[in-house]
Amino acid sequence: MSTVENHGPLTVLRLEHGKVNALDLDLVRALTAQLHDIAPARGLVLTGTERVFCAGVDLARLVANDLDYTEVFLTELDALFQTLFELDVPVVAALTGHAIAGGCLLAAACDYRVMGQGRIGVTEALVGLPVPPAGLEALRFTTGDRTAGLVLSGRTVESEQALAWGLIDEITTPERVLPRALEIAHQLTAGPAETFAAHKQMLRAPARDRMHQAATDHGPAVLDAWLAPEPRRHAAGYLAGLKTRQRSTGPGPWG
Repeated sequence: MSTVENHGPLTVLRLEHGKVNALDLDLVRALTAQLHDIAPARGLVLTGTERVFCAGVDLARLVANDLDYTEVFLTELDALFQTLFELDVPVVAALTGHAIAGGCLLAAACDYRVMGQGRIGVTEALVGLPVPPAGLEALRFTTGDRTAGLVLSGRTVESEQALAWGLIDEITTPERVLPRALEIAHQLTAGPAETFAAHKQMLRAPARDRMHQAATDHGPAVLDAWLAPEPRRHAAGYLAGLKTRQRSTGPGPWG
């Protein structure tokens, strides 16, 4: 599901869940627990498997389960984004491949993103389900004025365009993604941990406050949309279209 590797003062948290590391309730809960248990690591590298970092929400499980599952899943997914965003230690995303929808939001919640080959973007508008509030604020913190266009279009881009738009910070060869992410994490942990934490808290305070407010202002409407019949039908249709394209053309940027 997800494994923990120790690299000196750093922890590598690797997503290993099915073919495309899709986010279901089991994976979300496991990741959240591991993030809460990260001490005494000085820094964290979040990575995936070959070709895929994370392809987003497990739509098949979402549409197959009842509304109670959806409500619990969305609540805990948004809490995961917030937990990752608010970690005091340096967090570097080693994007081993595609980072789609929820995978893109996980990357946006990190401090630095290294990517090799693949596509990245938030496809929720195409799926038909709104971006969770904390995830949206993490994306806004990372991409600034680009956020609206990324969210409303639902488009994904290759690493070169992602670099230009601020979705990632660095491009390297696929085999260098994890080593380079570890190098960056070591650089970010070179000084006193208290100093890094203080800087991170101050820099992220406005976004953190927006996250907390958005949970009240927009969380209920987002949940209502995830539970409503038409968005769920749209998501089911999107999933069916993905399966058809995979059969005819092979795996795309969703996995």
